[in-house]
Order: sequence, then C-alpha cells, then structure tokens
Amino acid sequence: MITEEEARKSLLAEQILDSEVFQDALQKLKEEYITKWLQSTNLEDVNERESIHKAIQLIPEIEKHLRIIVEKGKLTKTHINKIRNVL
Repeated sequence: MITEEEARKSLLAEQILDSEVFQDALQKLKEEYITKWLQSTNLEDVNERESIHKAIQLIPEIEKHLRIIVEKGKLTKTHINKIRNVL
C-alpha cells in the first residue's frame, strides 16, 4: 500500500518532470556536454571525452528514475481505487 510519503514524492516527481524549467535545464545541460565533447578533438583528451560521453548518457537516466517514482505512485493509487470499488 502506498504511504503518504510515497504519494507526496510521486506528485512532486511528476511536477518536476512536467516543469518547463526542468526540461530546459536538461536540454541545456545535454547541449553543453555535446559541445564540450565535440570541442575535445585532441587525442590526449580521451579520458575527458569518455567522461563527457558517460555524462550525456546519464541525463535520460535522471528522467527515467523520476518517471519510475511517478508511475509507482499512480499504479498504487489505481490498485487502491480498484480495491475500494470491490469492497
């Protein structure tokens, strides 16, 4: 059963994901990383390029984890509502 804290976190995560400011921040961060990655053409920058590449790959993971929190709250709420309808 969903706790009050989980419900609060689910709602907050959804608000963050829906936030234009958050979406803009993620997009700008990705653009900055890509720019740095493209500008690091020196062969000695291999470690830096690898780090930037990993950072770019992590951006969607942030969104994914927030979406998991949102969906967990929604699924649990749906389950609770079904149980209430049966009773």
